[in-house]
Amino acid sequence: MKKIFLILFFLPSIGNAQVELDWSEQFTINDNSEIGYTRPKVVYTANNIPVVMWSKKTNQEVYVSRWNGSEFGAPLKVTPEGMKVFAQDWAAPDMAAYGNKVVVTFAAVPEETGLIYTVTSTDGGATFSDTVRVSNNPVTRFPAVTVAPDWSVYVAFMEFEPGYLEPHYTVASSVDGLQPYTKAVKATGPAPGEACDCCPANIITNGDKQVLLFRNNDNDLRDMWASVSNDNGLTFSTVKEIDTTKWMIGACPSSGPSGMLSDDSLYYTWMSGSSGRSRVMIASATSGNLEIGQHKMLTPDIVQNASQNFPIISGKQNAIGVVWEENISGVSSIMLAASNSGMATLLSDSIYRVNTESNSFAQNPYVAFSDGVFHITWQDIRSKSIFYRSATIKGFVAVTELNQPLKSIFLYPNPANGIFRIENVISVKKIDVLDANGQLIYSRNVDQESSIEVDLSDYSSGSYSVKLTGSDFSIVRKIVKQ
Repeated sequence: MKKIFLILFFLPSIGNAQVELDWSEQFTINDNSEIGYTRPKVVYTANNIPVVMWSKKTNQEVYVSRWNGSEFGAPLKVTPEGMKVFAQDWAAPDMAAYGNKVVVTFAAVPEETGLIYTVTSTDGGATFSDTVRVSNNPVTRFPAVTVAPDWSVYVAFMEFEPGYLEPHYTVASSVDGLQPYTKAVKATGPAPGEACDCCPANIITNGDKQVLLFRNNDNDLRDMWASVSNDNGLTFSTVKEIDTTKWMIGACPSSGPSGMLSDDSLYYTWMSGSSGRSRVMIASATSGNLEIGQHKMLTPDIVQNASQNFPIISGKQNAIGVVWEENISGVSSIMLAASNSGMATLLSDSIYRVNTESNSFAQNPYVAFSDGVFHITWQDIRSKSIFYRSATIKGFVAVTELNQPLKSIFLYPNPANGIFRIENVISVKKIDVLDANGQLIYSRNVDQESSIEVDLSDYSSGSYSVKLTGSDFSIVRKIVKQ
């Protein structure tokens, strides 16, 4: 793979940045237009190894490339032979990861007969499984995926009633992305009107809850909404508007939201044209009842003729980064706003230009944050290439999460023939197992044990819920007995 070396190692920031970044070289992931360069996405796996996914438009295949220590390796096609998937510059397949679990989701075409599928890697993106069907009905679109700390997988996608009526988002889940997905549940619930049928959604999880972010359409009022599940995607009981821009538009924005969860907060970004220009917005809300906190335009002082779109947010606790596509006088660049002290300083001058070429037409950025590093990828339509660059926060010190003990609880093997082991349960006081009907079938108290076995050998095959209760928490994990 090619590398573009910089004349200056540090790319100057716009203004006097309040967070200092060390920039890597700019790497070319793919410049072979025969396998495409559309809407790339990046995740990080164990040991912070970046994996980049992209597709070939219009409606072709999906590819993945993994960092090998010195460059990105040869692209791996992850769609089956003969299958074509929906892929455009404004909406395409999605990817998510946790540890070495990497999941890619896509919508097969034609839409009238195609379904939603996932493929899963358990080795950090080196190899992928066969497809697993997510949706049961045709005429579905815009799949989005997230992976929980226990490796359970949640896929959101748009469904219609017959005749392309009443578009809405639903969510299906799998215990590991390799087992069958549950029947999808409606997640856009009481939102007025309908989901914007040309706008992709975003789904995120921290293991304790799942949050769907989507653009709604209420008689051409196309603002952002959120829907929260506190029971592993079984229901989405809290659905609220989280956007006060009140953008009225009769045309299709073709642009969706992006969010991240940190402790009890939801941080999110999106594009709104309510000011008369396409501008990136950022906001925060409580992740429980979706009460809006900060809510502002990211760069209010930008030149009037600028156009911004496709923002993506990623981070952890006080470290936050937002990337977006910015066009000024026909030059399209990838921008990064970064902070190591929360959202407030994103509104100041910590803004960088990511791509190094002056004559590029860079589009569709994506960012993933891990251990002080912003992993960034984007496409360039002039060179027909995909690029990657990383930015490391100088002096970054990770903050230990308050709920880290919960995230370290590990249940395996899953699926199993009958005996499951649960590790790191020192803070757990009681374990209950419920069947698919919610009936309690197994219960035991735990007294300062580091690991235990749960034996379901005498029970029938199927899905079960394991409820782990401590002095100040209660979490649920899904398991499958074969």
